[in-house]
Amino acid sequence: MSKIGKTWWGQRFIEAMETFTDPKRLMRGRQYLSTHRILGWRVEQNKVLARVRGRMSPYLGFYEEPIYEIHIEFLSLPASAWDNAIRLIGSRAGFLARLLLNEMPDEIEKPFENLEIDLLPRSRKDIKTRCSCPDPENPCKHIAALYYLLASRLDHDPFLLFELRGLPRAELARRLQSTPLGAALATALTENGGELYPAESYFSRPVPSTVPDTVVPRDYWRGAKKLPSGVEPPEPAPVSGILVKKGGDFPPFWPKDVSFVDVMEAFYEQVRKKAKDWM
Repeated sequence: MSKIGKTWWGQRFIEAMETFTDPKRLMRGRQYLSTHRILGWRVEQNKVLARVRGRMSPYLGFYEEPIYEIHIEFLSLPASAWDNAIRLIGSRAGFLARLLLNEMPDEIEKPFENLEIDLLPRSRKDIKTRCSCPDPENPCKHIAALYYLLASRLDHDPFLLFELRGLPRAELARRLQSTPLGAALATALTENGGELYPAESYFSRPVPSTVPDTVVPRDYWRGAKKLPSGVEPPEPAPVSGILVKKGGDFPPFWPKDVSFVDVMEAFYEQVRKKAKDWM
């Protein structure tokens, strides 16, 4: 399967999971993800709900593949922490510009570190997990599979991390634009590029014909003037020989006394005649 954790935030999410999850269970969870056993998942505020297809095990009494329900809840950051973080982020033009363009700054964790809070989960107390499988260990391999799925989604949508920690994407954008610097940057972006809207279709739509309705199809296709009965064959095109002529009549690699250009023109003429005979 493709690499998970291609971005720094996706990689750090996996590293955080590895600090408090058995590596063997994580590996089995990755195998579950690669075999497409996660049937569906959704995000509800700071919670992730999923359904995972288990494996048959006659030894354990499972003669059909069971379906397990998974519940993962991330600890939401308190409102005061978000207020302080938004204030710090709102004072940095570099952070604001990238976030308003839906990009994740490389040093986005620094404002949170200054406040002694973590944007990424750092310990098991930051995440509550539950699975309906009979495995007494928590997290089980099914939960581990969902960890990897979240890491792969974070690679494509880093703002999912804000939502899991209690601040949805729309709310983040609104609060950033409400800061003085954020309002100025949002106004500048709107004035320069305007709002972006999705296209109705990737392919261009057909344009109606400009031919008048009064034109008879027979006259349109045949035309008012007949084409000439015969077309004179064009004269043979001279060899352009841009690369040949670039070095002149006597390039350094050419030891003969005759012109290299003349020799190549004669050669191409012979090739043209041979090709004509074969056609």
